[in-house]
Amino acid sequence: MEEPKARTSEREPRKAKASARDERQSRPTRRDTKPAAPAKKAGGMRNNAIVSFVREAYRELRYKVTWPTFREARNMAIIVIVLSTVVGLILGLADLGFYHIFLLITGK
Repeated sequence: MEEPKARTSEREPRKAKASARDERQSRPTRRDTKPAAPAKKAGGMRNNAIVSFVREAYRELRYKVTWPTFREARNMAIIVIVLSTVVGLILGLADLGFYHIFLLITGK
């Protein structure tokens, strides 16, 4: 007759999991929040919604936007021009084809 397995083997993984959990909790957490904004003064133009919008837009354009290099901008512009020309030619040929089909159907 076989003896039942000891429960210590079941407890060991739990201890390992618990210690790993403790290590995760002890690590400092990273926060992706903005630092606290300085307090605004009660008077003046700073409370104006338009002024604050312009200031925030400027900060975003200046510090958060990744602008393309001249080479990247030039290459993207060339791609747009070429693709627009190709699509225009395809639509022009389709229009010409439909025009001729219309003429055949109407008999003019």
